[in-house]
Amino acid sequence: MMRSVQRILAVFESFTPRRTSLSLQELADRIDLPKSTAFRIVQSLEKAGYLVRLDDRQYCLSFRFLRLAGLVKSTLGIREIARPVMAELSEKTKEASSIHTVIGKNRVCIESVAAASTLRSVIQPGEQVPLMAGSASKVLLAFMAKKELMTFVPGIAKGTKRTQTAVLEDLENVRQHGYAVSHGERLLGVSAISAPIKDVNEEVKYCLSLGGPSIRVQAHEKAFTKLVIDAAAEISLQFGGGIGDVAASDGDSE
Repeated sequence: MMRSVQRILAVFESFTPRRTSLSLQELADRIDLPKSTAFRIVQSLEKAGYLVRLDDRQYCLSFRFLRLAGLVKSTLGIREIARPVMAELSEKTKEASSIHTVIGKNRVCIESVAAASTLRSVIQPGEQVPLMAGSASKVLLAFMAKKELMTFVPGIAKGTKRTQTAVLEDLENVRQHGYAVSHGERLLGVSAISAPIKDVNEEVKYCLSLGGPSIRVQAHEKAFTKLVIDAAAEISLQFGGGIGDVAASDGDSE
């Protein structure tokens, strides 16, 4: 029974934003099963209304998933999804974790989990800071649409006494690496590590941050960075995103 469920889930997860329809052979290859076995699974899912067979003999997900997605959306928000993961991250690192988004010209904390340590550095939900310095700001800016980003760049360049080119290069580096680290940029003696949270459209409207005294964060920077990236990826998957990297590797070589 468990194997059958895993195979069905593998079929669903074979579809990506770049490949919204697949042939039977492509599905068989992606779930690593003989074509005859894949056909039986696909046929059952088609009869149940979860797959649609197109005129070109390819298959795609049906509108049933929109109804299910609507149920999820009405029940779960980013805070409910993220908090258990944040709590685990803070437990492992003994540092504070938080979720941030952009509202107007500011970065706003919408959820936080305090550190277990007596030397705490935690930003409270609702707290707003200019979208200029700090790892969370860098991540939110780096994954922003170019047109929107360019409305912030002149002010950031002026405020940080850098050229606009330097600002853009810094943000592109963050985008390429998939995370940002800052030491004392917003508060002296405080360091932070942030990573993007992707939604169902593979857009980044939130980021996960881990922050604490620089003396502690810098001592474990490599390990903490991996934990933050992994935690953000877990939240992304539960939030319906996080499949962009898989999609990018799919290509169109079939």
